This record gives sequence, C-alpha cells and structure tokens, in this order.
Amino acid sequence: MSDKNIVLLHGWGAETKKLLPLKKELEKLGWQVLLLKLAGFEKPAPKEVWGIKEYSDYVYEEAKKKFGENRFFVFGHSFGGGVAIKLASSNSENLSGVILCATRGISRGKSVKRLLFTTLAKTGKVLLVTPHLADKFRKLLYKAAHEHDYEKTQGIMREVFKKVVSEDLKPLIPKIKVPTLTLWGKADKMTPIADAHYIKSALAESKLVTYKDQGHRLPYEKPVRLAKEIELWSKQLH
Repeated sequence: MSDKNIVLLHGWGAETKKLLPLKKELEKLGWQVLLLKLAGFEKPAPKEVWGIKEYSDYVYEEAKKKFGENRFFVFGHSFGGGVAIKLASSNSENLSGVILCATRGISRGKSVKRLLFTTLAKTGKVLLVTPHLADKFRKLLYKAAHEHDYEKTQGIMREVFKKVVSEDLKPLIPKIKVPTLTLWGKADKMTPIADAHYIKSALAESKLVTYKDQGHRLPYEKPVRLAKEIELWSKQLH
C-alpha cells in the first residue's frame, strides 16, 4: 500500500489539540501523522489576505518538508476539508488520497447566503445610525447566516474569513482525481448531510461513511472509529 503518511487539518476557530486524539489513534495503527498548525490560528496571521488556495499551498509545502518525496493523505475537518478539496483538485502530486470530514464550502456558497454575508457589516451602518443598534442588527444577521465565527475574528483574519467563506468549492469536487473518503454526521447542522451525498454522486469511486446521531464535532467525539475507518479504507485502495 501507499506510505501511511497523513496530514490532519482542523476547522476554523479550532486548534491542533482538537485533533490530537485522532492523531494518537492513527499512530497506534502505524501512521506517520503531521498535525499541522495553521497561519492565523496557532501560528502568526499571514501578512496578506489568504484564501483557500494559499492555505492549500502552505499545507502542500509543509507536507513535502515532513514526508519528502513519499506520498501522503490529507484529512480535513470543516474548513480544513475545504483546504483538502483545493489541494486534491489542483495540486495532487504525491497525494495518495483525501478524507473529507464535515467539509465546509460546498453548499455554504449559495448565492443568497453569500450576498447576505458580504453585505452584513455595511448594512448595519447604513440602516442604523445608533452604534449599539447597528451592532445588534449585525449580530442578528450573522446568526441568520450561521456565520458565528466571523464575530470572533479581528484584524487581517477577518478579511481572510470573508475570502474563505465567499469561495464556492462545489465546482472543485468533480475535479478531484485522487481516492476520496467522506466521513459525515447525519445530525450535522453546520454542514448538511446533503453535501456528503453530493460528494459521493460527483465522485463515483469515492466512499461515504455516515454516523447516526453525530453532528459537526464528529472527529472530536469519535476518533477511534474514524481512525479505524481511515485504516480500512486505505488498505482497500491496494
């Protein structure tokens, strides 16, 4: 089989410690794991406004440093899954496959929601003169758009967030040319299960595994099961 090397990418607003249990479970199964710290989270924010492409390029370069010319897999949860999609669809050299877990950016790019989100900040100022009321109004809009992470950003990372969530990754799915494993909680309210079924329909050779009563925290709550699923799937590739 391919070298058992894998990169783990966490979601927006999370840290590497969230995926530490999954890392440990994979290591028990003989995997070499790179649990990557990302710019703007546990590493300094980028000096320029990064989008999915810049994060994807960063991940690829760091993986090459870690694994050399050996092939590797990429596991991405939520935002990290979006980075994995970009990587697999545009720079798949040395990539054995991708594992997409509750991946963000597939249906969140709907035109209405994107329009709502991009006008959030300015709308509050235009419609409401009182700063207090404007702030409350914006928060209501953030809630309506299910983009609570935006409220927590500041500085250049606020611009990075805007760029990241404005990109519709759905057109990239059919361009993925490497084996794909999709892991999803059926009760996920952040990234709907319909997105997982779209990935499966767009990639006929991919594998989909769903988890009843599991939500967006799937990789944090079921690291043992996910590690075993990744191990089983990787063996089936050869």
